[in-house]
Amino acid sequence: MLETARRGDLAVLDALCDWHAQGLGVTLATIVHTYGSAPQEIGTLYAINARGDQAGALAGTCLGTWIRDRMSKISGPQPRVETASGTDGVFLPCGGRVEFLVENDPDPSHLDAWRSAMAMRTSVYRIVDAESGAYTLNPAPPRAQSLWTGRLWRGAYGPAWRVLLVGGGAVSVELALIAQSLDFAITVSEPRTELRATFPHGLATVTAAMPDDAVASMKPDCRMAVLALAHDPRLDDLALWEAAPSAAFYVGALGSKDTHFRRRARLLGLGVDPAAVARIQGPAGIAIHSRTPAEIAVAIAAALIAEKRRELPLASYRLSNPIDHEALIP
Repeated sequence: MLETARRGDLAVLDALCDWHAQGLGVTLATIVHTYGSAPQEIGTLYAINARGDQAGALAGTCLGTWIRDRMSKISGPQPRVETASGTDGVFLPCGGRVEFLVENDPDPSHLDAWRSAMAMRTSVYRIVDAESGAYTLNPAPPRAQSLWTGRLWRGAYGPAWRVLLVGGGAVSVELALIAQSLDFAITVSEPRTELRATFPHGLATVTAAMPDDAVASMKPDCRMAVLALAHDPRLDDLALWEAAPSAAFYVGALGSKDTHFRRRARLLGLGVDPAAVARIQGPAGIAIHSRTPAEIAVAIAAALIAEKRRELPLASYRLSNPIDHEALIP
């Protein structure tokens, strides 16, 4: 089952490996620290090749342009640390600054191993020593945090965030639009031919697989959410039966509290573990009195963000005091 994330780490690594295969020189910039207001997270990747092609969330932005111009003046294999702020002509409100680790032509075998780990949905630390230029990959726990010491970057990278939407109706369309902007890889399970045919092309991977089969084939982990949005118990219950006991970080369904009460009773009657049934959010989303499909999608997207941040706080912190750098390498 194909999945795509528009601007995620894997997309950047795919671009880097492809450019290397074409014989193009490449430069990789990683946000290792931010001060005040910043447009992207710690660990965000941006890449550019010798032809000027760009990849990453900063491509096409004023900050991406600043990095590109800065990179054109940097040569040699030694990593560099560059800091962008408002004084550099970059709009960062509230005195924000962004610190980048810039690397020219990282080893293709290292990039390929990193990409393979992401594709296999494995969490890793990418460790770069800005003084020696050495870098390596090590296994990382799911809740790993990134760390920048001013010399050593230990970036925590995990697989792409995914969401499975059951049903191809209006709420799924609106939620897919929002989830796409949040860099979720979106899959829609819609066995009904008429709804599957009318789902907007290119917005998600759409499969005719029954919901329980779709959930099982995707092997939910702590970076995947499952939303039962078909409003048809014959489909929604199948997805929830498979997803509730899984490792998915969020499992929810449409419907009123009364509908959810009956849904819980059905699942319990099917032998689903009570603790698993209890974790199903119904109605899905945060309580904002939403009524329209777009409003419901906003409520659900907000809940996904809240759970994502709570479950996997991949924050970064910086140590300013002298430390044992070797102790940071697992």
